[in-house]
Amino acid sequence: MPARRLLFLNATRLTAYHWLPSGPREEAGFAANETGLSAFRDYLRQQRGGVFYLLTDVTEEGFQVDELPYVQGGDRKELIKRKLAQYYYGTPLSLALSLGRSRKARRDEKFLFAGLTGIAQIEPWLQAMRETEARLAGIHSMPFVIAALVGKLPAGAIDQVLVISTSSAGLRQSFFENGQLRFSRLTAMATDHVEQVTTACAREAGKIYQYLAGQRLVSRNKQLQVLVLAHAGQLADLARHFPDTPERQIQTVDIGTLARQHGLAEPPADARGDRFYLHLLMRQTPRQQFAPAADRRFYRLWQFRHGLNVASATVLGACLLVAGAQMLRLAEVSDDNARAKLDIDASQHRYDELMRDLPPIEISRDGLRDLTDRYRALARRGAGPEPLLQHLSRALDQAPRVELTRIDWRLDDGTAREPRNDAAQGQGAPKGSSHATLDIQARLPAAMALDHRGQLEAVNAFAGMLSTRDVQVRVLSLPFEQESGKSIRSGDATGEIEPPKFNLRVMRAL
Repeated sequence: MPARRLLFLNATRLTAYHWLPSGPREEAGFAANETGLSAFRDYLRQQRGGVFYLLTDVTEEGFQVDELPYVQGGDRKELIKRKLAQYYYGTPLSLALSLGRSRKARRDEKFLFAGLTGIAQIEPWLQAMRETEARLAGIHSMPFVIAALVGKLPAGAIDQVLVISTSSAGLRQSFFENGQLRFSRLTAMATDHVEQVTTACAREAGKIYQYLAGQRLVSRNKQLQVLVLAHAGQLADLARHFPDTPERQIQTVDIGTLARQHGLAEPPADARGDRFYLHLLMRQTPRQQFAPAADRRFYRLWQFRHGLNVASATVLGACLLVAGAQMLRLAEVSDDNARAKLDIDASQHRYDELMRDLPPIEISRDGLRDLTDRYRALARRGAGPEPLLQHLSRALDQAPRVELTRIDWRLDDGTAREPRNDAAQGQGAPKGSSHATLDIQARLPAAMALDHRGQLEAVNAFAGMLSTRDVQVRVLSLPFEQESGKSIRSGDATGEIEPPKFNLRVMRAL
């Protein structure tokens, strides 16, 4: 963060301060002449990296309260610009402060228009800052700094209050209504003697009251609250020489106590509160400032550059966090790989030891692997009839009307085919495949001898029970002849009724 410098300008000189959290520390002073301006340029070149805040306390200033039609956007900006040019023609140091909407029928927006009319007094200092490309954050006026105190002062809750303060520039009277600045005036003083200050307060308070009453800002039959910011040593004299009147009610506030409440480590030694007001400027910087955009150009460039640096640092930090997480993950993966390699090496070592303990054989490892595969294939081909017989037993449990009369089991390499049956049934084991075969001869109850439809359904149901994804079933013969041109026979020539017989072939691939 760059160092922040405070510049306090009055009618005779400019004083530079270095702001610290405990309060401003004076660094240099420059007279309002060519020698002082030259020294000021040298000072700005030495403090090229700092940010500057200019606080003015001059008599050449103006305040006007006016109402404008309530508009928004570009029209509002144009109205404000034209009104500022009307009131403060010839000075770019002006601003407009919205005071809220009027309560009248049209509900116009009320503004306080303020301007620093003594541009010739301020311009040489601004020109020096332009030449040295100083970062000017803003130009502020003393009344707007005092406005930050109004709500916290003893009379802050009063609708109308006149605040009298003292600085090296003179005696300032600022009038506030509902906590908002309406008018301010600076009176130069030749000396800061207590009696002169007290007399000036009484005299200027009377003048301000007459002016405010003439402008109808205060009511003549209402007592004006006057708040005086003074040093502790002046309070007794103020109470004696600045009494209450029917027009005003006086309250005094110790500026030292007020400064300590706002964090100033070294309170002012007298009523001139230059350091306190500068400290207040940094603690509660007003939103309103007088510097045009051209004079704040280098400050804006610094803000943009600072924002880019902050964004870059944020992105860099995020990238470093991601990179750190990836490094941790890489370390974990590397550890896992190292452990896996150790396990592989240990397994290979045990395998080598086992191989060394085995008796030597005159065959390579690849040949042994092929031999093992062939052995497993032969073992599969040498499987017994148990799987098919168990499968047949489960089917018989579900078909109690089927009675087995003969079972033939064999292993077949797929070369033997029955063209007639294959063509008739449309299924069979692929040629060249090894499979186990069961040729089944079975019969149905004799009571079904004349029920040809029932016989066909019983055989098909039994075949369906035997058929699975691994087991294929073919019907070799039915209990009756189905070919056209042949009569259906269900018995022999003697006329005796025989149980219907049928043949099945069940094949299971090995």
